[in-house]
Amino acid sequence: MKTDYQLLYPPVIRFGWGCRNETPARLRDLGCGSLPRTMLVCSGSVRRSGLVDALLAELEPVIVAEQPGVSHDPPIAEVDAIARAARTADAQLILAIGGGSVIDAAKAAAGIAPTGLPCAEFYHRGQAVPANALPLVALPTTAGTGAEITMNSVLSDPVADTKKSIRSPYLVPKIALIDPELTVSASPALTAASGLDALTQAIESYLSTGAQATSQALALAAVRLLYHWLPAAYANGADRTARTQVAEGSMLSAMAFGQSGLGAVHGLAHPLGHLLSLPHGYTCAVLLPVILRWNASAKPREFNELATACGLADGAAFIAAIAALANGLGIPGTLAAFQFDRDADYIVANCRSGSMKANPRPLSDQDVRAILRELAP
Repeated sequence: MKTDYQLLYPPVIRFGWGCRNETPARLRDLGCGSLPRTMLVCSGSVRRSGLVDALLAELEPVIVAEQPGVSHDPPIAEVDAIARAARTADAQLILAIGGGSVIDAAKAAAGIAPTGLPCAEFYHRGQAVPANALPLVALPTTAGTGAEITMNSVLSDPVADTKKSIRSPYLVPKIALIDPELTVSASPALTAASGLDALTQAIESYLSTGAQATSQALALAAVRLLYHWLPAAYANGADRTARTQVAEGSMLSAMAFGQSGLGAVHGLAHPLGHLLSLPHGYTCAVLLPVILRWNASAKPREFNELATACGLADGAAFIAAIAALANGLGIPGTLAAFQFDRDADYIVANCRSGSMKANPRPLSDQDVRAILRELAP
């Protein structure tokens, strides 16, 4: 476990049912008493839900530009469009209301907008995000990716056929308002995929080579909440207690992995999900039991601690229970329905991310190929 580390979070993290309605007051805080000129990046579904009508009505006079929706795995061209619109409108702040894709795209746009440079400079060529990035306020509508907490922005480039992150401390939102009520309209399938993504993040954070005391405490609390409450939120999306517990578990998961890094599930999920056009959480959930079995020998004490947090006997029971949980939420145990044997070279070539490096047990290219064969027998 690391004993030399730094913690990096949004200056304000607000959690609670209905806290979205504090948004105008929070923006006034950032604007020193006045509402700043705001660019809104908002998913279409949350607009249609009516849940943000009141706060947007109050902000309407200062919303100078709007991006209504963002593609899954946001392409860098969409980030360029948001950044360009923010500059044209002389926006002073970006407000993101939506799932992980919406927040990731808004984060990247806020970071690059002041530079006038295309996103490709940051995504492909490692240009540093400047300190004068536009402030970002994020309201997540799913309990999953934790994009509202972290310094990562996961993007794609369809031309280069890649999916990866840009990272910078200057991408961390200024304010994260996490309102569980915004997740109530999520479908059972979205609830499962996003919740299992959060659970995967918490487990991988706990086992990561970058784990430290703070991240492990947060990760263990997240695993406990998500394991016990995700099935109830999946079964009844209107269950206020379940939605609140799952949203809190997701928040704690992001607070953990944002400091520790992840593991091989995420290292493989990015190229595999991109290749097969699968939801990220779905891909993670299929991979998770396989990678847990791979890692079990490297961290036996930690696996037993995870089991105890879930009320289970030992690490082996924990792995079996996670596989059963995913299956109960409609996630298959394999990807046998998809043909990707011929694309194994692509996955091997694109899985060597920071997440893979933080995995507690290294995987060679041959090991990766063996796992892919296990996924598609």
